[in-house]
Amino acid sequence: MAENTSQRNTPRTQRNVGNNRALGMVITKLKPLSSVFYLHFHEKNRARLRQFNAISNAIYNIFRLVESDPTTGTKVNKWLTGIYTELSGNVNTYKVQIDKSLSKIPVQDSSFDGYNYEEFEIRWNHPLTYKLLDIISTINVMTRQAHQLWLFGEITQQVHDRIILQLLSSLQAAMDSITKILDAENRASGKYDALPFIKNIKRFKSVELYIASLETKVPDNPSSEAITKGPEPELPDDQMNSGVDASKAAVKTEQTETASVNPEKAAGKTGPSVAPVPAQ
Repeated sequence: MAENTSQRNTPRTQRNVGNNRALGMVITKLKPLSSVFYLHFHEKNRARLRQFNAISNAIYNIFRLVESDPTTGTKVNKWLTGIYTELSGNVNTYKVQIDKSLSKIPVQDSSFDGYNYEEFEIRWNHPLTYKLLDIISTINVMTRQAHQLWLFGEITQQVHDRIILQLLSSLQAAMDSITKILDAENRASGKYDALPFIKNIKRFKSVELYIASLETKVPDNPSSEAITKGPEPELPDDQMNSGVDASKAAVKTEQTETASVNPEKAAGKTGPSVAPVPAQ
């Protein structure tokens, strides 16, 4: 009884220390170096910070379950590495430009102190999560450097805003993609369940094929037209090649039959053939 009372009186963060240590959890303090970086992670009740921590938790649980299945682990590793490589490429494009311009300003980065923003706590416990954190840290520094270049007149306001927009939007696109595919924020049972994702990877043979299956799914609420239309009848080869569908073929037949009765009507304009656009 005394032990239970002692546990209730212990701060929650202190009680969790043992669990975090057992999982290899690392808590990194990240200090925002610019207002735009701070707002990006702080707005909407720190939604993006919580998103990163959800990704971190999902990655850890996935690789913990595939420890005895290196084939599946390699597939997930390859997919995440591809996302990080693309994101790093976008970031490095601007980093080269910024580094070249920094030599022109009369102040060292270490001596440039901005507003003392509140630190963020970022939790991670896997190398693939650290790779994402490393890119985020680089973007944090670059947002301050872009602000420095603007203050000293090396870049215009428009260039400054474009750099910031590209850096943060590229980061968010990568995080959103990972969150969606891993279903990282789904904790219906109180904790993240990695098993459905792993089963889908095994079913579709790769993460990429699983993603393709998500993109071609029928909408949950299809339109009434899609429900009642039904399959189109097969057309002769000449009509298929010309891009004419069944309904237009029927109109063409009717016009041919009535040509002798009403030549002017039969000679009326017909709309251009348009190939149907596949549903996204």
